[in-house]
Amino acid sequence: SYSFCTLLEMVKGARLSAYDKELLKKGCLKDVTHKGGSSYWLEAESSEDKEGMTRVYRPMGDNEAEFVIANGQLPDTQPYQAIIEGDGGRIYAEKYLNGKKWVDSSPTTVMEFVVPSLVIAQLMAIQCKPEDGAMSMGLGNKAGKGLPIFNKALQDAGSWKVVKVKRSPPKS
Repeated sequence: SYSFCTLLEMVKGARLSAYDKELLKKGCLKDVTHKGGSSYWLEAESSEDKEGMTRVYRPMGDNEAEFVIANGQLPDTQPYQAIIEGDGGRIYAEKYLNGKKWVDSSPTTVMEFVVPSLVIAQLMAIQCKPEDGAMSMGLGNKAGKGLPIFNKALQDAGSWKVVKVKRSPPKS
């Protein structure tokens, strides 16, 4: 593990966002890059389970992550906009960062959202499907169209945080 200053020196030019730097400085993200790695990896623990609340995860690119950070909700820019439930959802979402799954939106970040379980049940009733052992709900206009429901729950009683970030090394 590296100190914050050492990590910033090491990742100079690695497209570390201002938010990544702030989370590192606060200790909310930890450097989990292995020696000789081809990318830089930052990670946080999942939130603890809370009665009546459900954790869901979403892989996303920088623009979407910046929107969530600035506005506290998901943008309406993605046609499918899947959220995936529970620990299995995090594992599934991280596959988009580690190359085991692919999508053209260039995911760099996995965010965790914690919302009331009743809202997740409502979204599942609208649209859901199994994804490698986890349940996925599409929020976008080409899926379940539940984004307004999810964002309202997030604003009223939910929370979110960054749990995984992948950054490219500096270009030579």
